[in-house]
Amino acid sequence: MSRIKYSESAHNDLARLHQFIAQYDEKIAERALATIIEGIDYIAAHPLSGSPLAERQNLRRSVIDFGATGYLVFHKRYERQDVNFIARIIHQKEWYDETNIGLAEDAGGGNTK
Repeated sequence: MSRIKYSESAHNDLARLHQFIAQYDEKIAERALATIIEGIDYIAAHPLSGSPLAERQNLRRSVIDFGATGYLVFHKRYERQDVNFIARIIHQKEWYDETNIGLAEDAGGGNTK
């Protein structure tokens, strides 16, 4: 099983996504967070899961289903260290720029799961 490291942005994403849903329903917010964590556990068990981004082949996008939509987890594999680096976590309906996502996160460390 691969180790997981989170960027600061990914940690902030988890808090932001939870807070957004919790303002409507705390139980659903907890379920959403648990579903995201399960999806990241899947990435740890299957480190090459997800599809590479067209503009950045070293960055992968995994879909985590939740209700009618779900979440996107952007992650990068570091084979030598056996680490998957979680760069960002967003809702599927959020806009993102594929060419820039995760670039700032590449510069700094991150936290081990």
